[in-house]
Amino acid sequence: MADNAVYAAPTDWPAIATWTLIPLLVAAGFAWFALTPDRDSYDWAGGLLALIPLEYFRAFVLSILSETYREYRTPMQAVRVFLTSLAILTVIAAGMSLYILKGDWWAWMSQPAVYRAIAFALALIAVDGVIGVYFFRGDAHRLAVRLQAVADDARDWLQLAGVQLPIVLALGYGMMLLIRDSTGTLRWLPDLSAERLRTAGMLYAAFYFFGKAMLLAHANTAAFNRTGERLFGAEWVQFLVWEKNKDRDLAARNERAAAGKRLAVLSGEGDAVA
Repeated sequence: MADNAVYAAPTDWPAIATWTLIPLLVAAGFAWFALTPDRDSYDWAGGLLALIPLEYFRAFVLSILSETYREYRTPMQAVRVFLTSLAILTVIAAGMSLYILKGDWWAWMSQPAVYRAIAFALALIAVDGVIGVYFFRGDAHRLAVRLQAVADDARDWLQLAGVQLPIVLALGYGMMLLIRDSTGTLRWLPDLSAERLRTAGMLYAAFYFFGKAMLLAHANTAAFNRTGERLFGAEWVQFLVWEKNKDRDLAARNERAAAGKRLAVLSGEGDAVA
C-alpha cells in the first residue's frame, strides 16, 4: 500500500548520527573523567556536571521545538514562534528559581561562573534552534511528532534516571552496608570514599547521557516509523515512572491515543499531534 511507505520507512541512520552526536560525546566525556586519575581534570568534570540541571530546561525546549514545527508556515514565522516561546520559558524558569532560592537567588546568580554558564547555555540553545528552524526544508509535521515523542521520553528519562533510580541505588547501597556491618556478610562491598563517589557519579552521568542518546535515536528508527510508539511509552515502563496522583489506566489510554496520532502523521493521514 502506498500509505505504508512512510511509517514503514527504514531507520534514518544519518539523522540518528546527528541527533545523538552531542549526548554521546558528553557521555564519553563523563566516562573519561571517571576513569582518569588525573586530578587536573576535576575542574572539567565539574563543568560537565553543570549540564545536568540544564537537562530539565532542555526537555521543555524540545516541546517548544515540536510546537514550532507543528505551527510551521515560513522560516521567519517559525523563528519568531521559537524565540517567543523560548523567552517565555526562560522567564518562567527564572521565576521558579527565584521562588526556590528566595534570598539566596541574587548571591547565586551574581557568581560569574553561574551567569556565564547559564548565558552560554541559553545562547547555544537559541542559536541551535534558530539555525535548525530557519534552514529546515522537509515535512515539518512529521518532525514535530518525532520531537514531541523525544520530549515526552526525555521527561520520563529525567524522572527515572535523574530522580528515582539514584534514590533506589542510594537506599540499596545503604541497606547492603547495614547487612554487611551487622552480619559480616557482603565483605566484598566497599566503603564509598570521596574518590569512589566521584567515579560512581561520573559513570552514572555517562549512563544518563547514553540513555538520552538512545531515546533520541529511537525517534528515527523503523520501529517508530511503523508504530508511532515512543521508547518509554510501554505500560511497564510507565508503571515505573512515579507521578503523584497518577491515574495509570488513563495514562495508558492517553499514551495509546498519542501513539495513534503520531502514526497517523507519519503515514500522512493526519496533522501533527496537538
